[in-house]
Amino acid sequence: MGGEDDGDNNIVVAVRVRPFNRREKGLKSKLCVKMNGKQTTVTDPENGKDKTFTFDYSYWSHAKDGQTDFATNESIFKDLGHTILDNAMQGYNTCLFAYGQTGAGKSYSMVGSEEDKGIIPLAMDDLFKRIEDNKQENIKYIVEASMLEIYNETVRDLLNMDKMKKHGLKIRDHPVLGRQ
Repeated sequence: MGGEDDGDNNIVVAVRVRPFNRREKGLKSKLCVKMNGKQTTVTDPENGKDKTFTFDYSYWSHAKDGQTDFATNESIFKDLGHTILDNAMQGYNTCLFAYGQTGAGKSYSMVGSEEDKGIIPLAMDDLFKRIEDNKQENIKYIVEASMLEIYNETVRDLLNMDKMKKHGLKIRDHPVLGRQ
């Protein structure tokens, strides 16, 4: 959900290139990703061959180089978060899913930092402002949120660590339908 041409979109796929972390800077890592509009090109460092992928959004957040539009968490929230909240305010269940290997930048985008609030805090600020600004007394709001992590086949509820115990949340397997 999200995007300029909302229409009937149910799933929107976005990719983001984050800045090098301290370790990558220390190793003097070489950037192998370029972005142009919705296209993201990855260059194989071994043979120099390019592979280009097209997404609904390609966000450049590697460096403020003046060459490319730098995507802050706020700009990403404007593209994706507003539409998700619009749908939630209409009573639909919504989901924002961050996927990537460890260190890929999921927390950088979702949680952010003091200088650049992440998508989740921006969404919560906007959600509660919308509720506060609503003047229709006949509308009742119920807000439920979950923040789950799936890592090594273990599901963890990041908002309720008490449920965690040692092995994460219980995953239910139906004898016919499989995992539920």
